[in-house]
Amino acid sequence: MKNAILILFSILTLSSCSGEIDLDKEKKTKLTFDQLPPELKKIYGTKFPTGNDSIDYYVFSLDKNYELTHYWTGMNKQLLTKGFNHHFVINGKEFKLGANQGDPFVLRNKKLYYSTELNLAEYIFEKAKFIEIDLTEYLNE
Repeated sequence: MKNAILILFSILTLSSCSGEIDLDKEKKTKLTFDQLPPELKKIYGTKFPTGNDSIDYYVFSLDKNYELTHYWTGMNKQLLTKGFNHHFVINGKEFKLGANQGDPFVLRNKKLYYSTELNLAEYIFEKAKFIEIDLTEYLNE
């Protein structure tokens, strides 16, 4: 029993010290579709062939010097579970974003963009709300 508790404590300690930057705590700018730059309007105006229960996400980096990758953690496809998070790696820097954020996730001019709509293709994208998070301070190091 002691060994099980020790192993559990070690796992929790390691996972809490992951060094990820929590994007939920960063300043967010809310945008409408009309406020997006033309290249983002083109991406968000595209109907992507993904079902609304898919675990696949669209991720783009429009910054040629920055590679953006994505993975998620959580239980199955249950997006509303507390443990569900989006994780991004940008040139080795790790970021975390809570559940229920809509893709595509786009990096442009060191800013991360995403929609607040979970099924953007099912809604009129012109009426959707978008979020911009400036990552300049983290990507200039």
